[in-house]
Amino acid sequence: MQVMSTPHFEEDVKFYVKKKRHLKIYDDIKSVTDELALGNLVGDKLAGLNLQTGTTAYKVQIANSSTNVGKSNGYRILYYVAVEEKIYLLTIYSKKDNNRIPNDTQISMLIKNVIG
Repeated sequence: MQVMSTPHFEEDVKFYVKKKRHLKIYDDIKSVTDELALGNLVGDKLAGLNLQTGTTAYKVQIANSSTNVGKSNGYRILYYVAVEEKIYLLTIYSKKDNNRIPNDTQISMLIKNVIG
């Protein structure tokens, strides 16, 4: 599988890199992208998004290893699996940043930006 970051995902990562408590974010993300590249679709399917047939969106929890908190207080990565065996990293947010958690409409817009 081909794993690609979207511009929105890159902006989110940069947001967290600027904060001192997220110094290992790239290592944390790599653990997920390595699994995705192998074809292991980790995380939970997101329901209720009315996606194109054969496509799926997922949410995966990962620990923030910079703060030594577990997955439940770490990051969430949302990604979209397209028909042509491509995976798009849509966004990443910290569980502690309530104002950055996307709703279904925002997730649908992120996917729409990917598929055009």
